[in-house]
Amino acid sequence: MVKNHQNMKPLKKSLVLLTALVVISSCSKKDEQAPTPTPPTGTTLTITSISPEYGKAGTEITITGANFGATSAANTVTLGGKAATVTAATSTQLKITAPADATHGAIEVKVGTATATSKTFYYEPELTTLSVTNGKAGDAVTITGKHFSTNAADFEVKFNSVLAEITAATATTLSVKVPANATTGAVTVARKTKTPVSGPTFTIGGAVAVTGFTVTEGSIAITALAKTAGTYGQIVCMTVDEVNNIVYAGTTTQIIKIDLATGTVSTILNNSSFLTLLFAKPSAMDVDATGKLYLLSEFSGVTPTTPGSNVFVIDPVAKTATALGNRYIGVNLGGSTAYNVPFQVMGNGEIITFDGTMREFCKFSANLSTRTVIYTLPVSLESFVQLVKVDQNTCRIVLADVTSSYYYDYTTTLGAKTDFNKPAGSTFISATMGGTNKYGIAGLIVNEPGNTGGIPKKNYTIGKLNTAQTGWEQKASFTIDKFNLVNGVKYHNFISLNGKNFFYADKNGNMYALIMPNYDTDAGIYKFTLN
Repeated sequence: MVKNHQNMKPLKKSLVLLTALVVISSCSKKDEQAPTPTPPTGTTLTITSISPEYGKAGTEITITGANFGATSAANTVTLGGKAATVTAATSTQLKITAPADATHGAIEVKVGTATATSKTFYYEPELTTLSVTNGKAGDAVTITGKHFSTNAADFEVKFNSVLAEITAATATTLSVKVPANATTGAVTVARKTKTPVSGPTFTIGGAVAVTGFTVTEGSIAITALAKTAGTYGQIVCMTVDEVNNIVYAGTTTQIIKIDLATGTVSTILNNSSFLTLLFAKPSAMDVDATGKLYLLSEFSGVTPTTPGSNVFVIDPVAKTATALGNRYIGVNLGGSTAYNVPFQVMGNGEIITFDGTMREFCKFSANLSTRTVIYTLPVSLESFVQLVKVDQNTCRIVLADVTSSYYYDYTTTLGAKTDFNKPAGSTFISATMGGTNKYGIAGLIVNEPGNTGGIPKKNYTIGKLNTAQTGWEQKASFTIDKFNLVNGVKYHNFISLNGKNFFYADKNGNMYALIMPNYDTDAGIYKFTLN
């Protein structure tokens, strides 16, 4: 019996060990397979609304729902993936601050392992800069800022309340076109159906660099280069040296040079040093291919047989003037006066001008010794309008009859008659060439009730012409506001052709005009730059 008892001890121990292992194994298996408890119905974390759904950084947003953490720390909230500060909490409502570095997106709330997501919160757009701050209808403008959208249809842009077309959109830029009929004022951006946000001011027509002008269309900078009174005297003629970037002008007392690179005005020489005929003064100017300045002088009291000349070659560097040849040219009245005629120096030194009886266009040899008539106006019907310098070797003679305008180009022979198609809707004043482009100026009278007589105010259109000269490719319009009041009648300052070129362009597209009348202190040569 003792033996059997001893043999039972190992068996009991084995059974106890086996039972323990089974219990341990059973517990471990149970722990691995236990599912996460499902919250009872009515305790799910939910977001039912956010208010507001739209605002700027720093906006307090109220989140309404169920089963939030009862303390701020028990809730983790993000907006558009960025952490948001919880400022107050109950089980049904949270208050957060919209983070400054976030973008449009859903609000997400986490409580423990539970998550709830709201509808999208949209940030109010921010406008920081405009690519340009002035311009005209149709110009492209890029608005830079924050909280825009890649979907242009989400937004509305207005120029002083006039809706603009959005051509492209990103999260930080909106590309738009200045709308027709827009006026100067703030640019606004709005997410559709939301209150617009105001940005920088956009100026229609741009600012001018001088007073006395009002821009009425487009964008243009106007700069006074030389006034017609004071130091230099009354300006009576001008020309542009495109190659050397210089404007030359003749005044009643001297010949002046305007350096367009620096704006510096300087005297080349006094008229009294070379103009000796009675009532002589500069009439017209041109520059040859070498940069020498040619001057045609008005005069009075001399017969065509008197030895001498009214054409001078001026060396602007040496500051000398030399009479050219031994001939007087220009329009003769009574055989003793030459005045008011344009001319062009050709590349070979020949001079083309309106000469004699007011009906002949003539070519003069380089020393004026030979006079050749190249075109004679009929006795009636046809009138001279303007000479346009196409280039150093081509002179354009513009004429008109009772129904149309046309021109002949002269090189070594007279070219074919060609229609001069002026832009519609305006009274054309003058055309010029700048580089290889055509430029023009036109004017329409502005009705001023009660003001009759005198010189009327005009709205001037200035700009680049299309190839056919039937319309403007780029333009701006302005009025000259300065006038002199004489016996209750306004005499406005004006730009005119007046038989000579008072309007030029350079190779860069800048335009220059002589504003008259000559006695006014605000008259003179002005530069016009389209923006």
